[in-house]
Parts: sequence; C-alpha cells; structure tokens
Amino acid sequence: MKDNNLDLLDTYRLMSGVAVDLRPASDLARNYLNDLALRLAQGQGYAELLARVLRPDGPLYEGRSPLAPSTDELPALRAARDLVYRAGVAEGVIEASSSEFAALPVGLRGGTAAPARPSQGAGLTTEAIVTVGEAMEMLGITRQAVINAVKTGRIRGEQHGKLWVLSREDVLRYGLARDDRRIARESAV
Repeated sequence: MKDNNLDLLDTYRLMSGVAVDLRPASDLARNYLNDLALRLAQGQGYAELLARVLRPDGPLYEGRSPLAPSTDELPALRAARDLVYRAGVAEGVIEASSSEFAALPVGLRGGTAAPARPSQGAGLTTEAIVTVGEAMEMLGITRQAVINAVKTGRIRGEQHGKLWVLSREDVLRYGLARDDRRIARESAV
C-alpha cells in the first residue's frame, strides 16, 4: 500500500504560539496545507495565498460552508489562515503587533527546539520573520545555502513541515558577515 502521508504535518504552531493538532484534518486538507506552506516558502504573495484559502470549494473547508461558524474549528483552515497572515506581515500588507511577535516559534526566541547560534543576550521577541525565499533574495544565495546557514546556527530559524521561518535580523547580519569576509579576501590578494 502506498503511503502518501509521509510528509504531512501533524501539528502546526500559529504565530500566536498556539499549537494546532492537524491529525483530525483530512489527508486532502493536510496536503493542501503543505502546498500552501511550500508556496509561501517559494515566495508566493499574500493575495495569491489568500485567494487559495478563500476558495469555498477547497479541501480546507472539508465540505462545509465557508460561512458556517464551525469552520473556525477546522485545524487545517486555522493553519492555512496563519500562513496567509504570515505572508501579509512579511509583505507589510498586515501590521503585526509586538504581542504577536512575542509568541514567535520557540526556535526564533532563542530556545532549543531548533538549531540556534550562541546566545547574544535577550532572545528574539520583536523581530520580523522572513521565509527562505525572502532570505534568498536578500542574500543572493541559493535555497540550500540559506537552509545550511540555519542548520549550522548562523541564522536562527525553525522548520514547520516544508516551511522555514527565519529571523530577519539574523539574515541581515549573516549577509553583512558574508560581505565582510568577501572584502577581507579581496584585500588580502
């Protein structure tokens, strides 16, 4: 029997810090959520993601009317709305309050759930977040190079399924350090 559920998310942590159990959601809804996360990671914008989530015939609603009050309880829909919210915050379309950033994923607060670089004082509490696609554009490097920088602790971040959430400040700091190393190499020649 072919198992298509190997890459499905079991839980998703909302930007507010609340963990959503996705196991009760249908496999179709979980696959759709994975697709949304991948699209966000690849840099698809807020408007495009919102249109996908608002499709009333989409699998996120699991056959219910999008207007039914019970849709607010659907775990895959809650996670999908959070992904859209993250895209809106990243694009500046939605203003996030500092209290929303106070509940960033543990790895972005300097916890131990994700590879983290040595502590530099207070943990990340109010910094903006970026996706791997945004970090690629900011740094001018490949997706794998960004992920390697996260895994080696040079950029704080954590993975939620196929979606990586990174510290914007660390991405900028990493870019400056790369530029400094390049300039030092060129001046040594």
